[in-house]
Amino acid sequence: MRLSLEPIGIIKRAANKSEILIYSDFEQVIRNIVSKIGDGAEFGQKLLVIHKTNGKKQEDGHQVQVTKTTLLERKGNLLTVSKIEASEDSVIDVRLDVAA
Repeated sequence: MRLSLEPIGIIKRAANKSEILIYSDFEQVIRNIVSKIGDGAEFGQKLLVIHKTNGKKQEDGHQVQVTKTTLLERKGNLLTVSKIEASEDSVIDVRLDVAA
């Protein structure tokens, strides 16, 4: 079954970290995360990032990937996270990792 998922942002690779830019139309995702952990308490939080695997053919045939990462910094709707093995991938969702 194929689903059509609207991206809420994009992953950019930078040196030894990654940046997730959340589009301004979807800033509610950031507000939800901040409301759960408190403003200024973002550093070190574990996140789950659901993203489309653009340009890569997955061996298992799935179109999306879930990656666990650590939030290093947040500036508005730009999240700096530990390195993700993805570049130019479309972000579908970002959630707190409640199991962490």
